[in-house]
Amino acid sequence: MMRVIPRISVLSALLVSSLPFLACAQSESVREGAVEARLVSSHSAIAPGQIFTVALDFQIDDTWHTYWINPGETGKATTLELTLPEGFKASPLQYPVPKRFITDYGFNILEAGFGYEKEILHPVIVTAPDTIQPGETVTFNGFGTWLMCDPSECVPGKGQFSLSLDIKDTPVPSNQFARIETYNNKLPKKVDWATTIALEGDKLVSTVVIPEGTFTENADLRLYPYEVYQFDQLAETEIKHTDNGLSFATLKHPDIAAAPETFDALIIAEVDGHKAGYHVSTEPHANELTILKDAPTEEATAEDGRNMPFGGGISGILLAAFLGGMILNVMPCVFPVISLKVLSFVGQAGEDRKKVFAHAMSFTFGVLVFFWMLTTALLVVRSTAGEVGWGEQLQQPAFVIGLIFVMVLVALNLFGIFEVGTSLTGVGGKLTSKDGYGGSFWSGALAVLLATPCTAPLMAPAITFALAQPAPFTIMVFTSLGLGMAAPYFLFAIFPKLLEVLPAPGAWMETFKQFMGFPMLVVAVWLIGVLSKQLDVSGLQWSLAAVVLLALAVWILGRYAGFDKAASTRWKGRIAAGVIFLLSVGMACEASGRRAEPSLVKINDVIAQQQAQGKNVFVDFTAEWCVTCKVNERTTIKTDKTRKFFKDNNIELVFADWTNQDPAITQLLKEHGRAGVPLYVMYPADPAKEPVVLPDGLITFSHIEDAFEKLPK
Repeated sequence: MMRVIPRISVLSALLVSSLPFLACAQSESVREGAVEARLVSSHSAIAPGQIFTVALDFQIDDTWHTYWINPGETGKATTLELTLPEGFKASPLQYPVPKRFITDYGFNILEAGFGYEKEILHPVIVTAPDTIQPGETVTFNGFGTWLMCDPSECVPGKGQFSLSLDIKDTPVPSNQFARIETYNNKLPKKVDWATTIALEGDKLVSTVVIPEGTFTENADLRLYPYEVYQFDQLAETEIKHTDNGLSFATLKHPDIAAAPETFDALIIAEVDGHKAGYHVSTEPHANELTILKDAPTEEATAEDGRNMPFGGGISGILLAAFLGGMILNVMPCVFPVISLKVLSFVGQAGEDRKKVFAHAMSFTFGVLVFFWMLTTALLVVRSTAGEVGWGEQLQQPAFVIGLIFVMVLVALNLFGIFEVGTSLTGVGGKLTSKDGYGGSFWSGALAVLLATPCTAPLMAPAITFALAQPAPFTIMVFTSLGLGMAAPYFLFAIFPKLLEVLPAPGAWMETFKQFMGFPMLVVAVWLIGVLSKQLDVSGLQWSLAAVVLLALAVWILGRYAGFDKAASTRWKGRIAAGVIFLLSVGMACEASGRRAEPSLVKINDVIAQQQAQGKNVFVDFTAEWCVTCKVNERTTIKTDKTRKFFKDNNIELVFADWTNQDPAITQLLKEHGRAGVPLYVMYPADPAKEPVVLPDGLITFSHIEDAFEKLPK
């Protein structure tokens, strides 16, 4: 016994001495809803040139689950953006073998998805460079997103993680080493078994050549596709043995019209509760080392900067946003409000410089406040959904109907149907408060609301970049955009002599004011066109009926609630107008829910089908509410000259309509570095070659010619 005691003491001392390293092998935990998440490492200390594992560790509450790389039609795969120290390389996030979840929502509504419950580790294989030196410390920062669901609800989650590791001559395993190795062993094995996919009737049939003896007779086999819209994931798979392998037949997804060109699937073999996964594909697997990605370098950052205006960098992005905001003033969607603002300056021509400056400040404040509100909304959406694009609010019928309400209200106000306190347009006299500063403020606010469908040149890359950055930088970019939009009015404030070039105030202003009500109605008609793509016929009819009730309410307000009426008449008029207004809002809410049937055609499939026929493909990413898109289509894309060019050069014109939400289009926009439309891409007939992206904003025929010339031959 006396000999054992020193050994125990030595082991205890080693354990105690290793505790500082063990503490550094994981980040602080983040608790989001039903998931507790952290970043863990297989080693607490690493050596130069070592390969080790960093993993996203989830502890999941009972009845809840997170999702695999194929999350089903309404799930969301877990993601991790890992920022690496200089010289390090890392694989993509790995997904261990999942299980299938079938959720019953009642009313005979079932949904299938693939994911994990109780706990899961998502490994990332990391390679340290040989150049790191013992004695240093390296830090890995990560941003993870996930969706957690139980049978009654789904909640998005996110977390920021920071993990620091010491560098030593000899690596030191962490207290997570064995656990991480267990999950590394649960990763699907990439196998080059010959695999084919074919559409036979209403079933997708995949055949796999499997080496003899791979699976035992009592193995429970399953096949899970890596892509969402291929199988009917509620359907069971029929498995048959062939001469040299297995055949898997599964009911196809309703969207599938032809067998996919490529097919990746996970074959799961379960024996006595132990699962093994095999990743099969119709394409040869890439070597694991080829998918390692480098940490960002100065060269890569410089390359990114060359794609941004004015050389990139913070100053270049802010300048692009400022100039883009200035150009917004001449975009057709903002013109009606700007015309009214110019009219208000005419009314101020005889006022002192301080009052002119105050009006310009009020207008600027209105612009900035609403840009900040829009930025806040975009950041909230980004924090919950993970992705956000410019103009996406116009994909919501309720927002579009709200804009129609505003346009009709402003038009009726300009016509003199009703006049209350402070107007939305800032046109002097009866339509404003005493000094009209409230009118100037609301002019700026309304200009921002109408600017959201427009993307001015230089503005698109700045917004796209900003929406992918931390919140403070995003706010800086949108503030610069707002200042650019308000800048022309500061010229009137700083140089009041410019007001002398405007016509003198007079009776013509009232006529002009009423005339400007018609452009507001034109904007409303345009927005109704947007609604026609989003709602079914009954929804469109109900929304227009809601607009009629709105007009009736303000007519009653103007006719019976004026101060020239008896007090009892005014109150009755206000109550009647209020009731009818609330009825119109309720009707609008009901109408916004009557969505048109979504398109089952996926843009990726359309492009692939045209390429399969040996055609080049020009894709116009557009939306009914995108003014720039419509201008480009009318002046360039849909002209006889362009159509002839497409025909002569074997180019198929394809429209990717983003008027309504479409995940496939959103993903392609993201892949091409865009936060919204317009986007124009020329795809070569060979799918293996890179497409050519056209410039932002307005395009000409020469841009299309240049893109075709740049196609890889």
